[in-house]
Amino acid sequence: MNRLEAYDAELRRAGIPRRRRRRILTELADHLDCDPAARLGEPADLARQFANELGTAFARRAAFASFLALVPLGFLFSLTFAFAGIYSTDVPTGVTLALVVGVQLALVGGILALVRTWRLRDALTIPAAEAGVLIRRGVLGLAGGAMTVVALGLLVSGRYPGVHWSHPALGWTTAGVGAACIAAGMFVVVRSARLRPVADGAAGDVSSDLGLHVDPWRLAVWIAGGVALCIAAAGVVQADPIDGLVRGVGDGLLCLTGFAVLGRPLGLRT
Repeated sequence: MNRLEAYDAELRRAGIPRRRRRRILTELADHLDCDPAARLGEPADLARQFANELGTAFARRAAFASFLALVPLGFLFSLTFAFAGIYSTDVPTGVTLALVVGVQLALVGGILALVRTWRLRDALTIPAAEAGVLIRRGVLGLAGGAMTVVALGLLVSGRYPGVHWSHPALGWTTAGVGAACIAAGMFVVVRSARLRPVADGAAGDVSSDLGLHVDPWRLAVWIAGGVALCIAAAGVVQADPIDGLVRGVGDGLLCLTGFAVLGRPLGLRT
């Protein structure tokens, strides 16, 4: 086996995509043509370096693409419910729940993906654990977006006679554009996830995302308390303080539950 064949074998073993592998081998061949005795490094070490650098770039691209895919959906979704004038007398609980949960997951996943991508924007290589967090945050946001699109499509489809829209075309436009953007974002994420960096190291947590030095659980309690307080205050403004307090405590507990369940996979806590 000559030197190029050895490099090719290690690049394959590292999972470098074929097109990238050809480009790398072409550059290596050029170096060897100029200097047959050139010291290019051990094949395994060079393949690991390429895997780390390309895997880092791919993970950042996946997270950023997921955020960009959700932006048109969020914009059109806001317009739809601001101007389409949905009037409902009979919406199934499951559809309402899917719409509410989907919107929240898309918002949380998309913002978390963007924040971690921004924090790691200058890193040449990141640990495999960090790349996994970026991918999972992007997937969460896109999954929430997909849930939102499906629920919105059901509401605007005429399947439920109790749901009426003043401008149903806006609802269909939002669902169609949203579905196309989610599909495009998922395509990028799936392709990018094929190559991960192999560097060791731990992923950061939510405090590092925000540039703070605070225990993640303490920060989660503060956020959950803020959410509960805002909802309770809204209840007071609406002259229904008891309902506001109940909903505020419930939403605060849901925030803490989500932090406990998804905190590790999403890199919110270690």
